[in-house]
Amino acid sequence: MKIHRFIGDFNLTGKQVAITNPENIKQIKAVLRLGIGDKLILSDGAGREARVKIIEISKSKIICEALEINKSEEPDRKVSLYLAILKKENFELAVQKAVECGVSELIPVITERTVKVGLNMERLEKIIKEASEQSGRSILPKLFETMNFVETLEHGEKNQEKVIFHLVDTEYLPKKKASSVSIFVGPEGGFTESEINLAEKSGYAVSSLGTLTLRGETAAIVATYRAVNGI
Repeated sequence: MKIHRFIGDFNLTGKQVAITNPENIKQIKAVLRLGIGDKLILSDGAGREARVKIIEISKSKIICEALEINKSEEPDRKVSLYLAILKKENFELAVQKAVECGVSELIPVITERTVKVGLNMERLEKIIKEASEQSGRSILPKLFETMNFVETLEHGEKNQEKVIFHLVDTEYLPKKKASSVSIFVGPEGGFTESEINLAEKSGYAVSSLGTLTLRGETAAIVATYRAVNGI
């Protein structure tokens, strides 16, 4: 039987854990129809999680008994995805699936070919939280405010491996020893040649994801999976 996971501001230091978030309470009681004796996994969003049993339910809170507290494992390679803003549904899909693939950071980017620039950050945070819960993660990936292309090149320099994806002959081969990776995925139409040249001058490798032309959201998903897993 599947044990449902919730990520939130939970105090996991004691023998009991209180769930007070109204949305969580509604989902547990009305949607999942869980009751006394049912088990959950609660995470603090920072890597600590507890397997708990519901022992008390009221209108304003649910009290759980902590059965087991652990430190969860995240991928060894920390991946920062710098993703050009796409059409609403496409960008949200890319964010959701990148989280499920194990991304650590998500940075929306405005490029020369970016058409849409507005993002609903609150909705994206919710998508990130739900995708993290669904995929069994205990650490919430960080969502940054939108940056322009030059700002993101500087921001991405912190990582050991730096890659910008473009239609070139050189296919992406992850550096196995790199523990942190910056990956750049462009908008519809891809990056401009001037952006690619600037990235190269900044120390980024220009690579492809194969011979096929991928949509922006597909490229983001494939690139994240490969970067996280080093394949």
